[in-house]
Amino acid sequence: MNDPNPKPTDDRLQFLEALVEENVSIAGDVVQVSEHLWAIHGFVPYDGDELMAEFESYDEATIVLRQLPRRTQRRDEP
Repeated sequence: MNDPNPKPTDDRLQFLEALVEENVSIAGDVVQVSEHLWAIHGFVPYDGDELMAEFESYDEATIVLRQLPRRTQRRDEP
């Protein structure tokens, strides 16, 4: 049965999945923004590099990144 109160991580995963469906490129790594803030970033046409989702830990961010069914590479990367 689905959890009636999804975790914030689940919400961010769903958000990232929706971005991928809209052809936003999600980078395959996690960046540290500050001492206790990590982010998954990507590339949005016309806007460029953007933070897509923020997390309190590296582990939480990597768990979400691994759960994405597919990631797209930025078009300027080999």
